[in-house]
Parts: sequence; C-alpha cells; structure tokens
Amino acid sequence: MEEATKQIKSEMGQDAVILHTRYFKEGGILGLFKKNYVEVTAAMDHKASETKSGIAETGKSAPNYGKRNGFDLGYELMEMKSMMNEMTSLLETKEHTYHFPKLGQNLYAQLIKHEVEDKIAQKIVKNALGELAVYPQVSQEYIKSVLAETLLKPLKKSQPISFEHKLNKPLVFPLVGPTGVGKTTTIAKLAANYSLLEHKKVSLVTVDTYRIAAVEQLKTIGDIMQVPVRVVYTPVELKDCLQELSDSDIIFVDTAGRSHKNSLQISELKNYLEIAQPDATYLVLSSTSKYTDMTDTIRAYQEMNISRIIFTKLDETSFYGSIYNIACKDKYSLSYFTNGQNIPDDIEIADPVKLVHLLMKEYHL
Repeated sequence: MEEATKQIKSEMGQDAVILHTRYFKEGGILGLFKKNYVEVTAAMDHKASETKSGIAETGKSAPNYGKRNGFDLGYELMEMKSMMNEMTSLLETKEHTYHFPKLGQNLYAQLIKHEVEDKIAQKIVKNALGELAVYPQVSQEYIKSVLAETLLKPLKKSQPISFEHKLNKPLVFPLVGPTGVGKTTTIAKLAANYSLLEHKKVSLVTVDTYRIAAVEQLKTIGDIMQVPVRVVYTPVELKDCLQELSDSDIIFVDTAGRSHKNSLQISELKNYLEIAQPDATYLVLSSTSKYTDMTDTIRAYQEMNISRIIFTKLDETSFYGSIYNIACKDKYSLSYFTNGQNIPDDIEIADPVKLVHLLMKEYHL
C-alpha cells in the first residue's frame, strides 16, 4: 500500500484523492501459487487547495461546514462522496472478473461474448477452476475437456420424438411460436424424416388459415411426400379431422404465428390445443431473436403446457448463449436444431454436446 501511494503522489501530485483500495491475488498456475497485489484508484482534485484548507479548519471545531472564500465546503464534500460511491459501484460490478486467474478470465470472456447470463457464466468458471485446481499440471486437451464437462453438467438430456410409449393411436405434435421462426419449414423437415426415412405413416394438419402461402407450402410438401394434408378453421373441425386421421403413426399440427404480446391470439390458439390433446407441444424459437424476447415468449406460451423447444436458424447466428441460458434455467427440454432451408437435411437432434461445441469452437486457452 505504501508503494502504491508513493507512485500515485509521484504521478498525480500531493493533492491526489484516493477513492478505492482493493487487495487481490493473481497469477500462478491453475489458480495456485498466486501473488498478492494491491490496487489503488485515485483521482485528481482540481480544487484541492480550497478543499484541503477548508477541511483542516473545520476539523478543529464542531462540524460546521460554513462558506469560506465563497466556496461551499459542505456541498463539495457531498459531491465528492457521491463520486466516490459511484466509482466504488463501478469497480464492484467489474470486480468479479478480477479474482479469476487468466484461464478463468478467458473462459468468462468467451461465455459473455456469446451472451451467456453473467451469473451462469461466473458459476461455470468457478466450477471449472475448482475441478482444475486438484491437478497442478495438466495438458491443454485435459483443460478443454474439463471446461466442456462443466458446461454440459447443467444441461438436460434432449428429447426428440420417440415411439417408445406409443399406444394404438397417433402421436400428435403441434408446433407453436411467433411469426417468422420457421414452424412450417420445420414441420416439413420432421415429416420428411419420419415419412421417407423412418417409414412412418405421417399426416399434416394446419390451423394457420391466416397465411395462404403457409397452407399452399404445406400442401405442396404433402404432395411430394405423398402424405395427407388437412386444413381446419375451428377447434371443432380439428377434433373431427384428428378422428379421420386416427390410423396415422404421427400427426404434425402447424399453427399460426402468435405474438407473445397478444393475449387474445394466445387464448385462441390454446382452444385448438385443448382439442388436440397433444402428446407434446413444441415451442419453436429463432436463435436470432433477442434473449429477452425468447424469455417473454416462453412466459406467454407456458399456459399451453409447452414441454419441448426447437431452435431454428442456427446457421444465421454466431452467438449461442441465449440457447444455453434457456437450456440451463427452464424446465423445458431441447429437442431439435435447424440450420438451413434444405428439406429434410437441415435438422438435427438438439444434442447438448453440439451446443457446448458451438459455445467453445473459437475458444483458445
């Protein structure tokens, strides 16, 4: 501390004001053998002479901050206290990165770059450093494997479509979500995979009568794959339609895009889902959306008994922290990722290992 104070006085003068002092450790190998450091934050006081003399005099008598030479000492002291509090607050908001060794700081920066939530990122870094601290010397490959395992731990197992518990009735899977996230294209990919590759009897139903183009797209896909396509306009029609298609193995239901801000539209869609009695309802989200919009959408759709999430357009973004945040925090399982427009190729099971790889693919120790 004495050395730091001398350096401040040498560079800033005798009237420099110390605002904040912090002791910390840094360096070493994997968090071990750290060196002690002290950090002192100071500021130049352009009115130092007036302030210094005023404070010295008031210190000799009762605390009376009168005016000297037309200068309000009480006001300046309040102003300086406010400035010090602000500086301390700013330092504390950044301080959580300082106590990490270089390895931890690099990992933290990588996660924040991908827009992983700060609390989640800090927890991941602390857990990873805790694992690595057990071994004083390890290879870079081992370090990366520990980081990957730490990122994987909070993630739930993905839940794609399964016929394991299928009874003597079709599996019904509606896809819901905002406009423009790619529900119809995703249904086409799923239908193609299960019809052409898995040889299941697939049927398609759309209640999206708001967009003629969506209906025509689904009919075209149905013609190519030779699967039935039905268009329904009311919940009652949906009930009759599902009965007609009861010999199917799987029925995908395409729905109109609904804004999470429009409670009336959400309620209307809920009526369809109550009739459908789905085996699982998939919420489709675009990976290019803002994280706050994603969480608002999840909140708006949660009354529809959402159980699984499909993330689309992974090929259109370079930041995957929002997906990771949702996978860590929410009760819903990830099911599929889509990464292009090609049918049926550009869809895959939402493997947690793939998500971790996307987060870490440009990370360097």
